[in-house]
Amino acid sequence: MTRHKRTYRTIDEQVAQEIRRLHERYPKLGHHALAEALREAGVHVERGELKRFLKEEGLQPERSSRPWRWRGPPSWLGGPPEPSK
Repeated sequence: MTRHKRTYRTIDEQVAQEIRRLHERYPKLGHHALAEALREAGVHVERGELKRFLKEEGLQPERSSRPWRWRGPPSWLGGPPEPSK
């Protein structure tokens, strides 16, 4: 026996509204963490279906605000000295 791929969508308008609400409230969550938040809210959605929905809707997590680790050219090219460890 072979398993057939599901041809219907598991995300209806009510679930989509909850996904958008959670994404607006927690904009830094990716699809794994968003799936966990949905599960805690009592909404069960497959991760692949959630990932597809987020991509179609253009919902992406915000980037972290951590500074870039490079501080300029290397010290041997006249840049700042290496930090002591």
